Amino acid sequence: MSNSEWNKVDFQTFIDEFSKKVIVDNAPIILFSKKDKEHEALNSLITFFFLTGGLFIFIALSIIFGFVEYFIILFVAIIVIVALIDSVLIYYYVRSHIPIKPLENWVEVYKGNTQGDNVFYCLSFYPVFSGKCHPNKAKNVLYKLLQEEVFNSSIDITQIEIYLRFNLTEKESYSVIGYYFQYGEGTPFKSVKINRNSWRFFPGDYINNENFIAVANWDHQYEWRNDLELDYDKLHSYAPWIILKWDDMNVKPLTKIFKNEVQWDLRGIESLPKLKPWLPNFETTPYDSFRAYKDFQLMNDAIEKVIGKDIKIEKLKDIKKYILEFKAYLKDLKGQ
Repeated sequence: MSNSEWNKVDFQTFIDEFSKKVIVDNAPIILFSKKDKEHEALNSLITFFFLTGGLFIFIALSIIFGFVEYFIILFVAIIVIVALIDSVLIYYYVRSHIPIKPLENWVEVYKGNTQGDNVFYCLSFYPVFSGKCHPNKAKNVLYKLLQEEVFNSSIDITQIEIYLRFNLTEKESYSVIGYYFQYGEGTPFKSVKINRNSWRFFPGDYINNENFIAVANWDHQYEWRNDLELDYDKLHSYAPWIILKWDDMNVKPLTKIFKNEVQWDLRGIESLPKLKPWLPNFETTPYDSFRAYKDFQLMNDAIEKVIGKDIKIEKLKDIKKYILEFKAYLKDLKGQ
């Protein structure tokens, strides 16, 4: 659909006319799970316990049978080597299972039609998460390589549009028309099947009574807190849930520099507002983006070129010998 009636407004210009408080007050409060984490390196932890247990048995037997007295250098060397290996294993385990959380919130301002004394605006917010963990461990590694080589960053960028109506004769007076985002209600948190064309509009009063916008799944789609409370398994399995309120420090105007740094065009995000709230029945307007799965398409194309078509990829052993070739392919892709 055409969005020619939306025009991007300079951030400072909007603040000068309406104040920054409008933006900060309407930055969507996010409810996110503390159990949204990277995969654990369980093999490293298991190996650590085996090695440590073996080391204690070796030390005990060496003392009992007098091995220490005759081979002190070898005894110390074995302890040092095992201790070093243990240190690497436990470091790798601790570094895995890292919590994923929202870091900052970028925003763009768009101005729409004017009807009488009313003018329509869209605040397009982009909550940025520290990362994203694909439920498939092998594909998660490949996705991380895609982020590193093509996107220049492991962050995950999401989008929530908020539509406002301002009164031109009384600029302090405005109303929130509603919210528009990828709706993930009912999707299990770790479900591999994600529908990115699930955009849905919700009236402004949905936010009442602390009905915050909650993270719906690992792909960082959203649902409402009230939806979450009806999903017993998700609510309790992924507790505790953290409430994040944005402020002047972490709500920032989206810049071309940032877009260039994170390869914005390759991420499948379309900035222009998707609805026209000045039209009748605008809330039922369908929206499907051909760019919605851009990142997955890039990854799957790379898998097909390097590993092969219709190859089942689930475990790390399935991709181990292809890692360097996969990384090289992505480097070449970025250079094209």
